[in-house]
Amino acid sequence: MPVIPSGARAAAAAALSAPVLLLSGCGSSAPAAAPRAPGPTGDAAAQRGLARALLTSAEMPLGFERQDGSGAASAIGCAGIDRLYLATGTAARATVSFAHVVSDAFVNETVSTAADAGAASAGVEAFRRAATDCRTFAGAQNMSYRVTALAFPRLGDGSAALRVSGGVRESRPVDLVAVRVGPTVVVIANANSGRVDTELTRTVVARAVEKVRRAG
Repeated sequence: MPVIPSGARAAAAAALSAPVLLLSGCGSSAPAAAPRAPGPTGDAAAQRGLARALLTSAEMPLGFERQDGSGAASAIGCAGIDRLYLATGTAARATVSFAHVVSDAFVNETVSTAADAGAASAGVEAFRRAATDCRTFAGAQNMSYRVTALAFPRLGDGSAALRVSGGVRESRPVDLVAVRVGPTVVVIANANSGRVDTELTRTVVARAVEKVRRAG
């Protein structure tokens, strides 16, 4: 049975469902005007295929349990990130979240399929440019954000990695990694109330990409 997160884990869970919360502390709530992720636009078969490509608890590192009902994702306010994290304009989309039973680590995986490989590649490149285009910006409630490039191995047919952090002491940094496999893009978000474990990010991304390859 999935473990219901408590304390800081609950805040991290809510944060990855609405990235703006990730950077604004435990007591914040999602702004009412924040745009929600679009519903699936592809056919049912494509949607089921992507759902099968998602990681399961058994495929995650030890101690992670799936978290259901964590809510719809909201925009952070950087177009290059939002386009992939919210899977805007894609043919199909599936997502899953996991919380660690001991630590405050929380991981979200989003898999989406674009119209073609070119569109998927353009999305990953826009995501990469967020380190420049959104280096510093003001998001919801005038919260300040910083986006930096994250050193990460090249994976799939193209990949990019970012770290997003907020301008307040209570902010939670998040690693965001996007990997393209043909027309499919995998986005992994890894957050913690303290220091983000980038080795954990690498492990989860590698497993997610391998599973998408097998499913494809």
